[in-house]
Amino acid sequence: MLTNIIGSMVRFESVQPGLQPRIFSTGNDNFAAFNLLGIVQRGEVSVLMEESHQVQESSIFCIPHKKQAKVLVPPGSQVWLLGYHDDLVSLVTGSDVDSTKLDRLMRQFTIAHSARKDIDDEFLPLLRLLNTEISETKKRSRSVICSIIRMLLIGIYRLSHIDSIRSMHSPDELVLQQFRQLVEVEYKQRRTVAYYCQALIMTYDRLHAICQRNLSKSPLQLINNRVLIEATSRLQKSSDSIQAIANSLGYNDASQFSHFFKKETGLSPRQFKRHYVEKDLQKPQSGRQDFSDWP
Repeated sequence: MLTNIIGSMVRFESVQPGLQPRIFSTGNDNFAAFNLLGIVQRGEVSVLMEESHQVQESSIFCIPHKKQAKVLVPPGSQVWLLGYHDDLVSLVTGSDVDSTKLDRLMRQFTIAHSARKDIDDEFLPLLRLLNTEISETKKRSRSVICSIIRMLLIGIYRLSHIDSIRSMHSPDELVLQQFRQLVEVEYKQRRTVAYYCQALIMTYDRLHAICQRNLSKSPLQLINNRVLIEATSRLQKSSDSIQAIANSLGYNDASQFSHFFKKETGLSPRQFKRHYVEKDLQKPQSGRQDFSDWP
């Protein structure tokens, strides 16, 4: 039903300049599967993920679905925010020659800078048209809404220079970059290597060869490394139970998580927490692993 498409599938808001800051969250709760586009018409915003990113005036940013982030809009800034559910991706990206480009754009966090005139002439008319279409509750069309979002994405892709960035990297580097981005989004879901191969549109043998050739590790080892980094960080810093940490990493059974953790570290989660937290024997902060080191 159309009401579901608008009510649970599309978020659209024009954030006008105000006296108070506002915060918008993505990647969790009801909006875990939302792709978010932000167009900064005036002022600037901060996007907080693993690190803080400043998005200046006349710039556009894209946050892929399941990517946990906070968008901080300070007083005086004017921003358009558009979110659409991942279930609409096939309708938005379509199936023509531009589809692969748009899919590539929304698989990674992107900031594209523009001239104010381009924002005013190219993007604002589309945003106003989208606002009008959504407001017409009796006549609005899902196809029209998805078409407008598609037009916005094509404009953003042209500004992002993704193709020129890709040309500066070797094929292996591009695959590893895409694999890393997918792992970062999906590692808490306990996806199989086959899932990543399908998402990357390549065979297991090719992905395995690229990972081994460049990083001397298998795809599964790299996925497990990311889970382990999050697990050790949570065990060191959090007061959550082992079961709660296991659940947050996609394990319904704490014993399965404990088996995985002990296999990787030689200690059970409880032993690790006791030795490294309660007895304050953790490694120095500078020696901790971070996902930015891989690959």
